[in-house]
Amino acid sequence: MEKLKIKLEKWVNGGFTIGHHDGHAVFVTGGIPGEMVEIQLIKQGSKEWFGSVIEVLERSSERIDSDCEVFQICGGCSFRHITYINEVEIKKNLLSDMFPNESKWLEVVTGPEVHYRNNVQWQTENKKVGFYSKQSHSVVEKAQSVCKNLDPKLLWSELDPKLKPKLVKQKSIQLRVSDDGVINYDTEITKLQLNDVSLLIPEKGFFQINKFLVKPWLEKISSWLTGNEKVLELFCGSGTIGISLHSKISELLGIELHQKSIDFAKQNAKLNGIKKFSYEAIDLYQRPIPKTAEKFDTWIVNPPRAGLTPSILEMMIKLRPSKIIYSSCNPSTLKRDVVELKKRNYKITKIVLLDFFPRTPHYEVLTCLERT
Repeated sequence: MEKLKIKLEKWVNGGFTIGHHDGHAVFVTGGIPGEMVEIQLIKQGSKEWFGSVIEVLERSSERIDSDCEVFQICGGCSFRHITYINEVEIKKNLLSDMFPNESKWLEVVTGPEVHYRNNVQWQTENKKVGFYSKQSHSVVEKAQSVCKNLDPKLLWSELDPKLKPKLVKQKSIQLRVSDDGVINYDTEITKLQLNDVSLLIPEKGFFQINKFLVKPWLEKISSWLTGNEKVLELFCGSGTIGISLHSKISELLGIELHQKSIDFAKQNAKLNGIKKFSYEAIDLYQRPIPKTAEKFDTWIVNPPRAGLTPSILEMMIKLRPSKIIYSSCNPSTLKRDVVELKKRNYKITKIVLLDFFPRTPHYEVLTCLERT
């Protein structure tokens, strides 16, 4: 791919800055708006091109020296060339542009910008361990010892040497910090204690990755519950949200695709002495929400990046819960779903950006919608 010189114009979603060349929008990693840079083109479509900075010709005053020697090589981070304060402001502005009517009271919650990840997926290539480089499946081996996003216990250099020969034979190595220490969460159960709640997460089971922001996230949801509420929890996983907030919930129905997660949700409810919660395994992308959902006036939804389906939105509109608490790791699909709900007499009353993924382009958005 060729090289070209380009003036960068503004930040856009995905950790990119954007410029234009020969009628094409060019999305660039490693740049800052206002800079003149030389880039290596990585991908050229009919309308959009993608590239990475290889030399800064006119440097922004906001640029700092990266604290990671594999930044721009490893495919993980997007913002190690600016301060974390600037990064948070960029994310806030981008989210405000997506929700302009709510931007005046948008709240931001952050934590430590380093060592926040409680899990990792190392990639392997010919017994090399690291992360994939940008736009390829070539492993950046140096990342295994220098990644600043990880809990230090997850660095390859810190693992028990006796485990490594077996792990390195796998295509990917999935590790998580459990209360029992570092485990392979692809094959082992995760044990966690959140305040007074004990949780078990099954093998391959999902859990939020930022060890510093899980509690603030749950506390924020709790503050939006008035107490003694009947809750429908969609995409409930192993029951983390509802079980953690059980003191404010009188009755709960949790729905999740995977039967194993539902089994663990039931086990977690029993483990914490909760008797009025029930759980069902339903593929919400394929099957309808059961009619029994009509008695639940508060819905808590935490879907994958794909967001909600038209059928789920249709059931929301039909059953008309008074309150919908929606946690999303994809602002684009969240906005799409909110637009549909606003057409049917719902409005956002609270919106919070939780920076679950510092130094990357990703973040969590927590919203509360109420029926007008």
